[in-house]
Amino acid sequence: MLDTPPKESEARSWTWVAVGVVVIYATIPLARTLRAAVDAGVGREIFAHLAFALLAGIAVAAIAILRRRSPGAAAWTWLLASLLAFAALIYRLRDIPEEAIHVAEYGLLGLLFYRALVHRVRDYSIYLLGALGVGMVGIVDEYLQWIVPSRYFDIRDIVTNFSAGALAQLAIAAGLRPRLVAAMPGRASLARLCRIAAAALALLAIGFVNTPARVAWYAGKIDALAFLLDGSSHMAEYGYRFEHPGDTGIFRSRFSAGELARLDAERGREVAAILDRYLRGEGYREFLARHSVIRDPYAHEAGVHLFRRDYHLDRARERPADAGEHYTIAWRENAILKRYYPTSLRLSAYRWSAATEDEVRVGADLERVYDSPVGGALITRLSAAQVAVFFVTLILLLLWLARRLDKTDPMNLHP
Repeated sequence: MLDTPPKESEARSWTWVAVGVVVIYATIPLARTLRAAVDAGVGREIFAHLAFALLAGIAVAAIAILRRRSPGAAAWTWLLASLLAFAALIYRLRDIPEEAIHVAEYGLLGLLFYRALVHRVRDYSIYLLGALGVGMVGIVDEYLQWIVPSRYFDIRDIVTNFSAGALAQLAIAAGLRPRLVAAMPGRASLARLCRIAAAALALLAIGFVNTPARVAWYAGKIDALAFLLDGSSHMAEYGYRFEHPGDTGIFRSRFSAGELARLDAERGREVAAILDRYLRGEGYREFLARHSVIRDPYAHEAGVHLFRRDYHLDRARERPADAGEHYTIAWRENAILKRYYPTSLRLSAYRWSAATEDEVRVGADLERVYDSPVGGALITRLSAAQVAVFFVTLILLLLWLARRLDKTDPMNLHP
């Protein structure tokens, strides 16, 4: 695999890639159940320990291989740097150790991709192809998690998955340095690389244009997808950022200031009744299900800010030692509600009395800069249209470049 072609057939090598992908995807609906069972038994920290143990096994094997190859100092440096980077990724996920297993899984998948690709690709483009292949598997992984109940889409996981696959390629290319791969990519290889990169970008772009509004549109027309309307996980949301340091602090919304004012005037009384019905009676979870971001983003925003305000007010009263922190959050969230959802707050049963306002104001740190995490995942620097144009432009550029490379190498003479 490093200096001579794999002894197994190309079909068998790709079968192992497929097995690796199936194993990763098969764990998606089982992850929560498995985590709960392991947590109750030996503690979920075992996942991180297993990931480190697997990394240690791979490190021992890689070091043994490298010692037999009489490498220079640069090869040792790159291999050890790659292994340390893997360890850092696992350590970064120590608070969610079941995710640490993903680092090991995608690292191994990177090795499998290399082994399958090397049957045909013997130039340096193999490493980029391997990283892109792992990245595409990781993107689909997150899309599957988006549709599975109790699992969530997270762009950061896509980055982590791709990083693990890329580090595997780096360890092979710069650390183990296979003699089997020793050529600069020709035009045909570069054209293929451009097309694969375009496909990966197109796959990633789906997540950035699959906004709640679009989900509501197609889920409302296709009965089989109606369950998406109640989903609490979202791929990409776009909105606006507001900053008033002495009042609300930093606040993000799916609506512009003008839209918020209009909606408050039009729906304030209705939303006040919704808040009274669910948060006081039928419960916060039922509220989130009935008024999800997709079904009713305005009422959802108001309800989440209100729940956060009251949650921290209760914590301030229950935990005097930490009261200042909780009073500060409650004060700022109430300021957000008063500024942006005034009618909903005023007509609901949740408007604070003068005594409560005085209590919270005295206990809060009014000098602290507050950044509300509600809506923290909203993309506010670019619009959905701008992001779509960016992806389309880059994809078309890659496809154009691939076509140009094909025209300059019509006989495919430079693999």
